[in-house]
Amino acid sequence: MPKQVDADERRGELAAATRRVILRRGLEGTTLREVAREAGWSIGVLAHYFETKDELLRYSLADPAWVMNRFDTTEPDGLASVRRILERLLPMNTEMRDMWQVWMTFWASWPGDAMWDQERRRRQRRFRRYCRSLVRHVVERGETGAGIDPDGAGDALAILLHGIGVQAVMDQRAWPQRRQLEELDEFFVTRLGVRQ
Repeated sequence: MPKQVDADERRGELAAATRRVILRRGLEGTTLREVAREAGWSIGVLAHYFETKDELLRYSLADPAWVMNRFDTTEPDGLASVRRILERLLPMNTEMRDMWQVWMTFWASWPGDAMWDQERRRRQRRFRRYCRSLVRHVVERGETGAGIDPDGAGDALAILLHGIGVQAVMDQRAWPQRRQLEELDEFFVTRLGVRQ
């Protein structure tokens, strides 16, 4: 078992190094050699864990530690806690802007690749389910207006978060933290009927 943990740790370190290189050089400029250099390892060590650049890139986006850290797994406790959970998903700090930038790079990658298209769809469905569950939570607690459809509002929330994320990465000056939070609050008022 210790060898498996070590292998998982190393794969995670390589995935993190890959994401840093992507942020600096873009997807096309990311090479196995550059990732090995960033990680402080030889190309031979990297090749032990990933045979191809494609395999490394795909793992870097799917790295369990990185992906799961994006979602708050604590149970929400009302509207205020749901808002805090959603705030942590927005690109309001360097770490989250970097995460969004990497995601946007991968979203546009491998067009027409059936396996990757399926993975993108799977991730989007998971994100929508997550947003639906957060909306359902506040609806069930009676913290929204009457007649709110949790699934429809959850899908709208997912769209809003993606829109804010893309806009804030593409034009950080136009989308500072204040504006991102205003849009989120506007969603609560107009779509969920929350009184402020």
